[in-house]
Amino acid sequence: MTERVGFSMGRVGTIAVNTFTESVRQKVYNILLIFALVAIASASFFAQFSFSEQLKFVKDFCLGALSVFGALIAIVGTAQMLPAELENRTLYTILAKPVRRFEFVLGKYLGSVLLICVSLLIMAVMFGGVLWFKEHKLVADALAGATGVPADELPQTIRQIRAEAFDSDLVKGALLIFVKLGLLAAVTLLVSTFSTSMVFNVAVTLMVFVAGHLRGPAAEMWAHRPVALALLAAVPDLGAFNVADDIIIGNVIPWRHVGLVAGYGLVRIVILVWAAHLIFSRREI
Repeated sequence: MTERVGFSMGRVGTIAVNTFTESVRQKVYNILLIFALVAIASASFFAQFSFSEQLKFVKDFCLGALSVFGALIAIVGTAQMLPAELENRTLYTILAKPVRRFEFVLGKYLGSVLLICVSLLIMAVMFGGVLWFKEHKLVADALAGATGVPADELPQTIRQIRAEAFDSDLVKGALLIFVKLGLLAAVTLLVSTFSTSMVFNVAVTLMVFVAGHLRGPAAEMWAHRPVALALLAAVPDLGAFNVADDIIIGNVIPWRHVGLVAGYGLVRIVILVWAAHLIFSRREI
């Protein structure tokens, strides 16, 4: 099909919204989201530590849940998009209209990003609710004398609980998780442009997910092997997006660091989406 129409963000937006709507109707998405919410909520029931350790555990556990379940939603949600369009033959109908293939690819990706964004927001609300519940429970326990804190130290303890419960760096951590999930969605989209199997798409992206988190240690191990380093360069450094450990131990995460890592992710995303477009535009449909 010869693409003679001009680029339209309106068409891209329509495809993105339709993609998002179709994705949220998928049973697998709802199952993953429910599991994520249950996992996050369960963090509030661990109380065998000091108040500081309990709050650290909640943050660590919930940030991990956001990352893992978010990754599964991003990968599975994106992996089924193109195969489903081909299986249902709706792709032929869409491309028969005045729609550029780049608009289709970009719309699909933005629909996936919208799915990720909504999912993260829902999980983040649950995360905030768990922190709020844990904070109020710890304060109530302290006031009731259940923690054994001396009366003269009680005001300071309560202030410390409230200060540790809500850390502004949690927002930075969630933002980097969002960019990482967008990067995973771009990888999945690229794979799905030359594969019609959802299982294959998921499997390949999961391997990239694992390799991306091991990229840092591998680069140090193979520092003197140029060929290995060249191959590693093709794998996104997903470990760079993980700042949970710094948040837990109380290290301040500068916005400059967040900007650099997010910028790295956005550059990778642009390259991957453009590569997906190039492959898809040459695909016989």
